[in-house]
Amino acid sequence: MEEFRRLVVDNMVLSVLNKGLLTPANFTSEPISGAVSLTKEGLKIFLRAYEQKKQTQFKHPVIQRKCSYQEAFELQGRLLAKYLMGETDKYPPLILK
Repeated sequence: MEEFRRLVVDNMVLSVLNKGLLTPANFTSEPISGAVSLTKEGLKIFLRAYEQKKQTQFKHPVIQRKCSYQEAFELQGRLLAKYLMGETDKYPPLILK
């Protein structure tokens, strides 16, 4: 869901780069197309950071209790389903300040 891109992925990517966890050595480049991808070690670092970020706790503005981003993925999916099935008037997006 797009609402999690900024909160989880963009934030995590910037953190990994700013902390120097990924370096140019963790990337490979395809000579013909110029496509860039992570090495196996780089992918391990990235996925480890992503898993840690998903476990970060915050106070959810709709349910007013602490939950992890992983739990919020499911919760927001359920809220969207309720909206799409007509059980609620509007979908409350996850907005953190």
